[in-house]
Amino acid sequence: MARRFEIEDTITRRYSQFNANGTQLIVRLLPSSNDDARDPVRTFLASVKELFQHALQNLRDSDMVGITIQKPVNQKISRLESVSDAKTS
Repeated sequence: MARRFEIEDTITRRYSQFNANGTQLIVRLLPSSNDDARDPVRTFLASVKELFQHALQNLRDSDMVGITIQKPVNQKISRLESVSDAKTS
């Protein structure tokens, strides 16, 4: 079975205050198959479940996982607001 998401980028960061490394995955949920097209909520939930399963692979018990969901449109607006704030200051 094909993945329901595509990994577009992987970013690794160091969090010195926690003495830990973090990995951020930028993913895009893929369009649903014909079977799932009638129920977009079920398709979304199945995609997120699969994404969590992927993120939880090969972790230690002390590792933490979080997911943030954003639409690309919202990211562009947020960046524009930051630029606007910097210019007016």
